[in-house]
Amino acid sequence: MSRAAEEYLFSVAHCDPWHYDELNDALIEKAKRHAELHRVDPLTLIRDDVASLPGFLRKPLETRIKYLEKSEDPRHLPTYLNEVITPSLVRIDKVRANQASLSFQAMAGRDSLDQLLRLAELNQREVKRLSTLVATHIDMIFIQLCGEMLTDELASPIVILELYRRVAAEVSRLDVIPPGYEALRSKHNRRNPINYELIPGALARMRCADWWQRKLWQLRNEWREELLRAACLVHRHASPYVSHDILLQKREQRRKAMDFFRNHDLINEDGDTLSMEDVVLASASNPAHRRNEMMACVKGLELIAEMRGDCAMFYTITCPSKYHATLMNGKPNPTWDHSTVRKSSDYLVDTFAAFRKAMHKKELRWYGVRVAEPHHDGTVHWHLLCFMRKKHRRAITELLRRFAIREDRAELGNNTGARFKSKLIDPRKGTPASYIAKYVSKNIDGRGLGDTVSKETGKSLRDSAEHVTAWASLHRVQQFRFFGIPGRQAYRELRLFASQATRAMKTSKPGAPVLMDPKLDAVLAAADVGCFATYIMKQGGVLVPRKNYLIHTAYEPTVEPGTYGDHGIRIYGIWSPITGKENKICTHVHTWKMVKKAPANPGAESAAQGDPVAPWTRVNNCPEVKKRTNQHPGSPPLMTVPDEREEPEQFEIGQLTREQRKQVLGGIHTHKQQRHKSPADEFEALAYSITVGDCTEYDTRRAESYLKAAQEIRRREQVLSPEIAGLAGLVQSWAKMKKVLISKPQTLQLARGNEVTVLDTVYRAHPVTGELLVTGVDIHWRKTLAKHKADTLINRWRQAAREV
Repeated sequence: MSRAAEEYLFSVAHCDPWHYDELNDALIEKAKRHAELHRVDPLTLIRDDVASLPGFLRKPLETRIKYLEKSEDPRHLPTYLNEVITPSLVRIDKVRANQASLSFQAMAGRDSLDQLLRLAELNQREVKRLSTLVATHIDMIFIQLCGEMLTDELASPIVILELYRRVAAEVSRLDVIPPGYEALRSKHNRRNPINYELIPGALARMRCADWWQRKLWQLRNEWREELLRAACLVHRHASPYVSHDILLQKREQRRKAMDFFRNHDLINEDGDTLSMEDVVLASASNPAHRRNEMMACVKGLELIAEMRGDCAMFYTITCPSKYHATLMNGKPNPTWDHSTVRKSSDYLVDTFAAFRKAMHKKELRWYGVRVAEPHHDGTVHWHLLCFMRKKHRRAITELLRRFAIREDRAELGNNTGARFKSKLIDPRKGTPASYIAKYVSKNIDGRGLGDTVSKETGKSLRDSAEHVTAWASLHRVQQFRFFGIPGRQAYRELRLFASQATRAMKTSKPGAPVLMDPKLDAVLAAADVGCFATYIMKQGGVLVPRKNYLIHTAYEPTVEPGTYGDHGIRIYGIWSPITGKENKICTHVHTWKMVKKAPANPGAESAAQGDPVAPWTRVNNCPEVKKRTNQHPGSPPLMTVPDEREEPEQFEIGQLTREQRKQVLGGIHTHKQQRHKSPADEFEALAYSITVGDCTEYDTRRAESYLKAAQEIRRREQVLSPEIAGLAGLVQSWAKMKKVLISKPQTLQLARGNEVTVLDTVYRAHPVTGELLVTGVDIHWRKTLAKHKADTLINRWRQAAREV
């Protein structure tokens, strides 16, 4: 709104006093009516509060409210508003207050950083812009501190360390852990000396916009998820374990990652090339390989316990009630203290550490595996499969029970089963591996579970696996952890070395020793055949200090510095205390670099240089360049002009002959309505218009780019599966319901999972229901529309003022 318009609207001198009083009276009367309406119908006030929430909270709540409005029982909506929405609004305010601490608000009060207070509402583009501003602010502080502290040309390491700590303190105000904080912060009882080489890389990261973008995006997702938990939108009846928003985001992230892997290769110094997709699918990143390795390790523990005569126990540990956001019926938990999912995970880690310390003091030992998985509202709980001596079973179980229920003990009463459960595994009913197999599979990919339904969520365990992996990725929860056994990374490196040795020793006798030391060769042979139980025994057995294992994983600094100038740590191979670190074996001989794959189209490279290529469409509208006789020397080659078609006969209206009238009438009767042109036709026509006549090399390249775009559009238009067609119909229904004007091509784009911009709003369709979800806003177009609406309103007010 212009300054003149503001003065005209808000200055009494430029308005009619009588009309000004009438406007004030109308506003006062409107406010009275709203107050009376809220007094008569308190539910209206609740709905107004919902309407004031951010879009990612408001839309799912309003959808639920509209659904209950159509319910046959009129009691459903008031019950939902009073018992769910009202406490949820209070919880949302408290979660916001916990997220934006005083130090965070002080940082957001700086110039251009006010968007930090709306971090949970920002999209990826806005977070990227904000990260640039934050990095600039940290860089300015760094420059200022350098001018104050680094007065000498050769500053001491102590001064540089103090400089790092001051910059890190500024970073910590944004609830972001500075890089290298644990290794460089001041400690009273420090075991290892400070590694000053970490400081340059840490300072470079804190001043980098890309580093801030990753940190702020992670913080934004965590804040957003906690607000959705506070609004009772993450539970068994809505979206178990994790919200729909994060689930779709992780799904899109995996799709982009796989596309990246498909388009890149790995090449070493010898010129050997591997497909990056094949390498990823052959690694432990493949869920099938990860699950198989987990079950092989569990089976190895089972065989070890059977050989030692140990018993197997299965424990379940749950957090106190204050960590759970939502009850099983979907209503808010009144005892929730707004703790985050990460805090519930930290509680279990601290409890387990305290228990382990007390157990070691009593000279009790165990070994096994623990699985971390979510409750229906995202709160963490643990399952532990533990093996121990039979004489220690009761003492360990009672000690673990005492630590599991010691916090908020009064809420349990005599029934401690809600917090702690223990079960002795009877080999006659099932093996330990069979007990843990379900939890391993449902936390990886759900393979082998079939149609098994979860008692907690009421949904198939196989379908819930995607929710669980998205939950673990968002909250950085370690799902599986073995304890009391040798490391699994050394097991992987031994298997890799065994395969390399087999290829190198083709002429050797099968079963010939690979390593000179018989003990080390026995460990290698056990890992090569995949017997984890034998591998454990040859390494030294279970419950052995880590330093006493025969083979360890060897690490070394990277040769080339990273993005921030520091050298990271990479796996080198294996080493043994028997032979010493100087005799370590390298299992990663080659240095692999990532390169982009060559284009599938053989003419793509020549197209980039402007040379003629094979046509992308059914008709070659860009024929091969030919020289003309009338071409000037040194001028660029020109495109040949296709034969011009004969122009139609021109009729002069009002002076038609008999034959011409017959021709016109016949054309009218035989005329068929011209079909709607697709964007591909328009691109081809545009390319043809550019290349008609003399055209430069720039015009040729531009025409070829249009033809490529037309070919891509035709390819997308041709692929229309029944699933896409059905989902497109649902999208169209939602568009009519929400009064969003979208065309048929836009509907198909939404059904294929793409984003579509309509006016000033960016939409994406739900992959199952087809519901239109808002994913972003076109700021410039929205400002244009807002300005247009404001100008229209001002003109109406001016017209009304003139009439008065």
